[in-house]
Amino acid sequence: MDYHAIHGHDISSFDLRDTHRLPTVAASQALDELHDKPLATGLDRLDRALAGQSDPEASGRRGGIRRGQVTEIWGPPGTGKTALAIQTAAIAICSGHDVAWVDCFQRVNEERIIRVVEAVEQSRLQDEPAPARGKLSLLSCLTLPHLMALISRPTPRLIGTGVSLILIDGLSALLNSALPKSASKGSASAKRSQGLQFVIGALEKLAATRKCAVVILSQCATKVHSEQVATLVTAVNTPVWDQGVMTLLVLFRDWAWQGTKLGSVFMAGLQRLDGQATIDAVEPVSTFSIGACGVMELDPEAASSQSGGPADAAAGRKRKLGQTELEVPDSDDDDDDDDDDDDDDDKAYGWAAEDEAAMPAPPPQWQGSEDILLGHSGSSDDGTGESPR
Repeated sequence: MDYHAIHGHDISSFDLRDTHRLPTVAASQALDELHDKPLATGLDRLDRALAGQSDPEASGRRGGIRRGQVTEIWGPPGTGKTALAIQTAAIAICSGHDVAWVDCFQRVNEERIIRVVEAVEQSRLQDEPAPARGKLSLLSCLTLPHLMALISRPTPRLIGTGVSLILIDGLSALLNSALPKSASKGSASAKRSQGLQFVIGALEKLAATRKCAVVILSQCATKVHSEQVATLVTAVNTPVWDQGVMTLLVLFRDWAWQGTKLGSVFMAGLQRLDGQATIDAVEPVSTFSIGACGVMELDPEAASSQSGGPADAAAGRKRKLGQTELEVPDSDDDDDDDDDDDDDDDKAYGWAAEDEAAMPAPPPQWQGSEDILLGHSGSSDDGTGESPR
């Protein structure tokens, strides 16, 4: 009687037989793979920045998210992370590439992806014939063991060999929930470090062996240093994790006047490219807006123009101090006189109606912007106080 007859076959190993080591590649094949086209994001300035091109006319090489490496996109809720990922997936599908979308927190709206894909196809029909549409696989991994099994031992039915783009949404929420941060340096901290190292290592191998781009959508956290201001950082910010992320993008949101209308614009900044940090902490590279049919790039100079806004008109109507008939009350007056005058202050000085009309409304929460609180506040991987967002 042999070993397998007694103990059975090993069906729970997470070791991937065809990716336990990087495959041997000939020099001629490696030279041809240097010309593999990256995946466009739909934002020309961002694509050129990802290709390392400061001048658009300097090189004819196409830019975008590079294959064979891990790219992380992070930012506060409602900054367009899901919208940019959907636009990148739609362009890849319309170019004939297969895409796998992995949800780790909540399921993405499939109708939204289809709507953006149709918009990209209609824009291409006017210029060139569209190739056959690629396949889209929607997967849900709501537990960490499920995700680890998927990325370390992907089956052809789930992640086929023709997949060029793998998008993982909400991975930081899953990691911080299953492996919470601990202030102590005991077994919990070691377990978290080992888990993060396994996940990022499996993603690196998956990107290298499948020759695809792996894009992670992450949330942010607030890090508080002693005697310093609070800063926003990625929700998973450890040296083990950062070593595996070759390209790091941050998205944020701002208000801008467009003529006489106040609207919100989205900005993309580059923090790391091919493992090298940028000169500045954040290098803004693209400004865009989000519509029903995807993202649209904006001119940063036009978006930042503030001439002709309601705030300027309201500022011009500010009354001088001498025109307000300001009276200093006597110290012997009763306190009740102040309460009687509170209701008439806005009318007396004439600023309430104009100023409140010029104030922007709170930004809406876009679908896919997970505003959640996970982990333990007051502890972080490097010992500083951190509150996840």
